[in-house]
Amino acid sequence: MPTNHSRGGSSRAPRSNRDSNQKRSLNSKLPVVASGRSNWPSRSKFEHIPSISRSSGVEPDGDTLKDPHVQEEYREFLQQKLDAYWEQQHASVSSEESATQKSEIESNILIQFRKLREGISSSQRHDQFAIEAYETSLWLSVIFHSHAQTTSILSHLLPDLYLSATPLLKGEASSSLTALVASLHSLDLHYPSQGAFYDLLKSLSPSFPVRNEHRVWLPAPEIPDQTRSLRAGPDLALLSLQTLVTSLRDHLRLTAWRMIRSAYRELAPSLSDTSAWLSDVLLLETETGKREDRGESDCVQHWFISRESLGEVGRKDGPGRWVMKVKK
Repeated sequence: MPTNHSRGGSSRAPRSNRDSNQKRSLNSKLPVVASGRSNWPSRSKFEHIPSISRSSGVEPDGDTLKDPHVQEEYREFLQQKLDAYWEQQHASVSSEESATQKSEIESNILIQFRKLREGISSSQRHDQFAIEAYETSLWLSVIFHSHAQTTSILSHLLPDLYLSATPLLKGEASSSLTALVASLHSLDLHYPSQGAFYDLLKSLSPSFPVRNEHRVWLPAPEIPDQTRSLRAGPDLALLSLQTLVTSLRDHLRLTAWRMIRSAYRELAPSLSDTSAWLSDVLLLETETGKREDRGESDCVQHWFISRESLGEVGRKDGPGRWVMKVKK
């Protein structure tokens, strides 16, 4: 009797089973040598992939990150972690516990990007992928306040990696932006000394200029653009520059404050002229979008209250008057 091939026949396997059988058959025929993917770690194993510098090739899969294809897969894995981090920061409520967790996540991300850089360096890769990986690492190290990693990354980027990259970078935007980050980092790290900054400028090739259009990125940070995709995250290059500028402003603010404390025995910031002067000198101007309902006097008052908790000022009899305290 002929075999029943009709739609209601039972001799034919369900479609889902047929699809899975076809996938297994196709996977078994993939050229292992050509693709090299049979030895690649799974996505779950990327979380604990060995560091080349620590494994020295002795541990299993210790040299895995030398493979360019693995590097690209690993970079995609890191981007997923980074996207999840920004989304979490957008939704989380600030607290001491969340701050500790945030610091741990940031440290882990930096460690994993360092593993990627080690793989790139060990494989002597000098292409656009290498540039992107190092630049992203640089921006994150600044944003996450890891001075040691920032210094280390800059030593590889400027000038060696840029000059050896193939094909050559299109234009000067990328390298000149890194030169700007390096300059601000040097000023921030060695403040108030500017010696290291001038040494850096002398050592840089003329091919790494600070471009004029980058100067518009230097003002204090504003409220992040909420219209940006959460998955895309913030503009890392812009945020790293603003982080460095904010840090320099903090240095300058404290320097100005020390001078004010040594020059004045008491102040009345409640007076409009005094409040405006203190706001300018201490760089306390209102940040766009954050303090729309608070004027200069409120910002100055908040500053004095914060310094009171440190024992630097005390309230004096009379409305809005403060006296300077000298620590013995």
